[in-house]
Amino acid sequence: MVVATYTQNISDATTRSIENSILSQATRDHERPNKRRKLDEDTDDILSQSGNVSVHNDYVVLCRIIINLIPPQETSIDLSPDTQELPVFLNYRCQTENAEPLGTEFEDPASSSESLEQQHWLDVKSVQGKDSVFMHNLSGPNVDEMVSHLSLATKAAAFDTAKLDHLLCKYRARLSFQPNAAYFQLTADILWKNSLLIPALSRIKPYAETALLRYTPRGEGIYKSTSNDDAVQSRQRQPFWTPRDFYDNVHIPAETPESSADLRCNLAVCQLYPFQNRAVRWLLEKEGVEINKSGNLVPRRKDVRDCPEFFEEFTDAEGRRCYVSHLYKVVTTDLSEWSDSASALQGGILAEEMGLGKTVEMILLICLHSREVMLNHQSEPKNNLVKSGATLIITPPAILEQWKQEIATHAPSLSVFEYTGFQQYPKATDEELLHMLAGNDVVLTTYNVIAKEVHHTGVAPTWTLRHEKKRKIRTTPLIGISWWRVCLDEAQMIESGVSNAARVARLIPRVNAWAVTGTPIRKDMRDLFGLLQFLKYEPICSFPALWAGLYNEHYPAFKSIINRLALRHSKDLVRKDLRLPPQKRVVITIPFTPVEEQHYSHLFEQMCADCGLESSGAPLTEDWNPESQSVIEKMRSWLTRLRQTCLHPEVAGSNRKALGLRTGPLRSVAEVLEVMIDQNETLIRAEERTLLLSHARRGQLLENAAHRWRALDIWQKGLKRATEIVTDCREQLRVEHEKTQSSAGNSAEQETSDVDSDKEESEETEKNSRLRTCKMRLRSALEVQHIFKFFTANAFYQIKTDINLTEPDSNEFTNLERDEIEAYEAAKQMRKEMLTDVSRKVRRYMKVIQDKSKSKSFVKIPAMNAKLRTLGLESRRVFMKLEDFCDAMNEHSNQYNEWRDIMVKLLSQSLIDEEESSELEGNEYETSTKHQDEMYVYMEALRVMYADRHDALTGQQNFLIDHEVKIGLSEAGKGEGPSPPLYLEIMKKRNELKPTAELGSLRGIISELRSLVTSLEWQSHEGSSRAEAELTIATEVLDRASKISTDQAKASSNLEKEVELFRDTMNQRLEYYRQLQQISDTVAPYDEESVGKPLDEAVYSLKLQAEEKMEQKLSSLQSKGRYLIHLRDDSGPDDSSRMCVICQSSFEIGVLTVCGHKYCKDCLRLWWYQHRTCPTCKRKLKANDFHQIAYKPQELVVQEERSPVKSGLDTTTNSFIYSDISTGMLQEIKNVDLSSSFGTKIDTLARHLIWLREHDPGAKSIVFSQYKHFLGVLGTAFSRFDIGFSNIDAKDGIHRFKEDPAVECFLLHAKAHSSGLNLVNATHVFLCEPLINTAIELQAIARVHRIGQHRSTTVWMYLVSDTVEESIYQISVSRRLSHIVQKEKKEKDKEVQSPSPGLRDGSTVENLTETAIDSANSMEMQDATLGKLLATGAAGGELVRKDDLWQCLFGGMQKMRPSGQTSDAGAEVDRFLRAEAADQRRPDAPGS
Repeated sequence: MVVATYTQNISDATTRSIENSILSQATRDHERPNKRRKLDEDTDDILSQSGNVSVHNDYVVLCRIIINLIPPQETSIDLSPDTQELPVFLNYRCQTENAEPLGTEFEDPASSSESLEQQHWLDVKSVQGKDSVFMHNLSGPNVDEMVSHLSLATKAAAFDTAKLDHLLCKYRARLSFQPNAAYFQLTADILWKNSLLIPALSRIKPYAETALLRYTPRGEGIYKSTSNDDAVQSRQRQPFWTPRDFYDNVHIPAETPESSADLRCNLAVCQLYPFQNRAVRWLLEKEGVEINKSGNLVPRRKDVRDCPEFFEEFTDAEGRRCYVSHLYKVVTTDLSEWSDSASALQGGILAEEMGLGKTVEMILLICLHSREVMLNHQSEPKNNLVKSGATLIITPPAILEQWKQEIATHAPSLSVFEYTGFQQYPKATDEELLHMLAGNDVVLTTYNVIAKEVHHTGVAPTWTLRHEKKRKIRTTPLIGISWWRVCLDEAQMIESGVSNAARVARLIPRVNAWAVTGTPIRKDMRDLFGLLQFLKYEPICSFPALWAGLYNEHYPAFKSIINRLALRHSKDLVRKDLRLPPQKRVVITIPFTPVEEQHYSHLFEQMCADCGLESSGAPLTEDWNPESQSVIEKMRSWLTRLRQTCLHPEVAGSNRKALGLRTGPLRSVAEVLEVMIDQNETLIRAEERTLLLSHARRGQLLENAAHRWRALDIWQKGLKRATEIVTDCREQLRVEHEKTQSSAGNSAEQETSDVDSDKEESEETEKNSRLRTCKMRLRSALEVQHIFKFFTANAFYQIKTDINLTEPDSNEFTNLERDEIEAYEAAKQMRKEMLTDVSRKVRRYMKVIQDKSKSKSFVKIPAMNAKLRTLGLESRRVFMKLEDFCDAMNEHSNQYNEWRDIMVKLLSQSLIDEEESSELEGNEYETSTKHQDEMYVYMEALRVMYADRHDALTGQQNFLIDHEVKIGLSEAGKGEGPSPPLYLEIMKKRNELKPTAELGSLRGIISELRSLVTSLEWQSHEGSSRAEAELTIATEVLDRASKISTDQAKASSNLEKEVELFRDTMNQRLEYYRQLQQISDTVAPYDEESVGKPLDEAVYSLKLQAEEKMEQKLSSLQSKGRYLIHLRDDSGPDDSSRMCVICQSSFEIGVLTVCGHKYCKDCLRLWWYQHRTCPTCKRKLKANDFHQIAYKPQELVVQEERSPVKSGLDTTTNSFIYSDISTGMLQEIKNVDLSSSFGTKIDTLARHLIWLREHDPGAKSIVFSQYKHFLGVLGTAFSRFDIGFSNIDAKDGIHRFKEDPAVECFLLHAKAHSSGLNLVNATHVFLCEPLINTAIELQAIARVHRIGQHRSTTVWMYLVSDTVEESIYQISVSRRLSHIVQKEKKEKDKEVQSPSPGLRDGSTVENLTETAIDSANSMEMQDATLGKLLATGAAGGELVRKDDLWQCLFGGMQKMRPSGQTSDAGAEVDRFLRAEAADQRRPDAPGS
């Protein structure tokens, strides 16, 4: 109760002003019933509220401020004792001395400067009319305390303002006369709405929250003590929250002999660990029962609380008993309607760490605490539910069978029913289905099943329909039963609370509710909100903002809720109870094969270039921003690609596309090497082409500047290089042709037409991508060769015709003319070769047309003749129609034949550049345009004429042709399209000849003739002689029309093929001219504006600089190509191939020159600095003509966890928590033979599994990878190696792994919902790659290392040396070491400086045992937000934080970079002397 009383002396003028205001109010109150006068809007509202609102009932007075206003002693007050209170408004302001008033907004006195004297003014105005009553300067010894209350009160809205009735906090001020003491009293109350309704946080103003904190007890409290507006600022700040806040506050039962004693149950067949006994007792307590000393279940006595949860009792300023909740922002005087969620809840969250037997604990709970339901009392009349003693268990599909097995093992007497959805029981009625489920002890179903029934829960919105639904929607039986218990296994699957499964789960009626999960926190604390909704923890579960406010501001309350709702044991905590078999952890470091290393290095270089970094990780530019989102995303994307490449070159779509394969079978390393060689060859050819084209353009610059001899010299050199490339490409094509023919074999020859054989050849070329590539390379090389040959011929002509360079009729003139003619002829032959394929196709089509023309074997359209003897009476109309139709069709066919003859002539014309005398002029395509336009128009004419003829014969209509003609006419009318005048003329003629609709169709005429014959036959049978005679004629005409139809149908079919032939021929001619024009464009003049002008030396110099860079890049590609071929041909080098000819010693790190010779790196470096040639073949070598090679020992390195180890920053070893063990076993693994190779990691893993067959017969393994796609790659390889496996995503994959002895391993990926999966039949876990976040891999390890495992287990982690995997592994190990150091610090209570993941203080981890490592693993799991560790999408793996990206990509470069001089001085001197001796042995050495 806060009642503050203060005294202020007022002047005589103030006294009179107050007296007058009170008297004026009394007068108005007296006059109001007798007068009708207009009041302003505010006054009307005020009076209305004054008469109808009771402050006492609707509001709680948090604080009452009483200010006694004492007038001067000599002043008399003329007011009666029964004068009513005057409602007033208060306005407080604070200002410094001599300062101007601050207006209507006033600052808190605490925020004013203490160096200046402050004045506190209180302005009091009447409610009616808002007239000023008085203004007073507050003073006195308690003025600061008084103004602190007044400033807070005046920030709130006035109670007397009706429009603000929705506000929670208000102030109410009254001015009254105290007759006994003859002074005035100003009373200001801070009010809070008396209600149990929980307001939205957005409605609560800062001043209101401050008032609630200041004038009511705080109860559970907030993060820190607050005053004034600090509470609001605390709520607005996001607290630093980690999952540890949950795990540190869960309930852990006290370890006592009584609580750890074994539980006896006749229905259960299992022996629990002591910690499980304690857990089951807690489960029973949460369901409202407990086990007494006799071992019987008895109701548990509930704790009686004076106040509900999160409420505190207090007395308000009027002395009333009130209750406040700072969490709910509720103040009330009556709690009878409040539902206490803490006392009503039965159930909770069972959050045991993975592998600690949550399933068994729940099974024992089911056996111990059941509900007996009598058959005749099975319905609950209140809610029309079927009362059941069954436990409904909702589980992920992957572990449904595991629940069945566990119940059958530990509680075989329980009846179990699997519910697969009501649609699976179409014949059962709703009542039968309800009793079918309710009569069991346990009902199992999955999240998928209940999600499908979200629209059958009976809570769908009811729409107003015009008609009643004919069929009533069935309701799921799950909500028609009052379940004894509902258990959500892997409850994190409904963490959001918005999924269909979560919505259905909340609606299921139950007495007890349990959320079972080993990973309740996957993203953040909001994950628990979905579980609270399922548990129906009211009212928090109905207001997300309340939950946020709980763990943001009311941390003690949050702790109590978590401790009350959730139970969790960790393996580290119950290790002495568990007695699990030991687990050995081994890391196997494997080297890349040379092929994989080359591929990885290429990707790493691409990554550096794309991210703007050097190979060491240093920025290439000064403005490189590591915080740029684009840079971060690039680094993250490249890190993923590099990690996937460490597994296999073709993991994920991006890597497969980079190797030229989107889909198709998995390729071996040898096949990938061939692809890499081919891709490098393509890059070399492309770079050579770019370089040679640059030479050609540079020569044209010289030609334009009249430096013709210099230009000729450039072109002749380019021609020589281009000719070498063409020769090389011809040889590659020849070899590929031989391979294709040998693989195809000798097939039987079949007679086919030229056109058909051409199509088959094209299809064969398309199928053989390698052959197609070789042809494209040859054509590209020929194009470059043609450019130089053509330019050379042109140079000969220009030099010959320039009298300043060559005298006419001289020998030089004759020689140049001869060279010119030969060059042009050679260029023409090159063009012919480039156009060979398309010209051959054109000639084949043209030959077919020419042969048909000579032999006149084109389709002959039969003439249509009705041959009518007489017309008859009834048949006259039909006969005349047939005759007119035949005449129209004959005229139509004549026009078709005419246009066909024109088309044949157009298609038979010779191709440009096929004639002997033709030369390229640069406008070949334009020259043929008119000819091609005419051809196109007549082609369209033939198509349209055929379509019209077909429609006239069949009665059909070709809408596509009509649409195309309509568009063509529109374009021609605008003068667009091919030959518009000709097109309009042709289509006009076509419209004239097209059979009209009145003529109908031949098929329609025949139908009419049939009807006529039928009618005449009937009349003839009736005895009509006319009909009989006319029948004879009609029958003859019908037979003739039928024959005409048959002949025309055959001709029409052949016409269609003929039109297709014309169309294909035209298209091939167009393609020929397109390619010819493309060749013509390559020899077009260059930079014609510079012709006749002096040479632009700047442009010419830029060309030279660009060509120099191209040559450097080309040298690098050629060196790389030589290295790749070296890998293919010398995959298993002997000692002689590792011998350096300079120093005559073997080497591991060497250099391969572009000419194919190998030397040790240091020797060649010394040699090249002096000679710039190859020591063997004396070829000139540039700086980019070398490629580093390595003969690294292909040995596996194995390390096992040991102790003690001193932690530090030395990244050159893996001695954080691993040390070497014997590698004899790995040598045996390495010696296992495989039929093919899929890369170092897959091969080693396969060898390891095959080795286990012999050395650990019957052992089963789990193979885990973060990438689901890699498991597909792995499955393909295992199939090749005959290794039996099953997949978590495969149907019955888990069952096959457990039951089928032929299945040796189980493939598991990070995104599978594997939590809760029990795979204790496996004893080996293979981690395919290291992970920064150990929590991800622990999900896989926990499937094996758990309760029920009776054999020692081994975890094998594979990582590739000198890659990002080593950096990632070091980060992971350092984090676990950090957890161990922190634990030791807590246990020893000893200060350890900087226990950060880096461990830079060199602290010692003394007892690095399995216990310590498991403890670190548990802490890692508790710190991890699993939902944020994996990237979205099917291909996404671990999501690496931006702070770790650089360390992952470049952390290993420090190890790989030599520090100082790596070899000793003696070796260097020895190498130098040997190099000098080799130099003196050269034949061209001085003095030799």
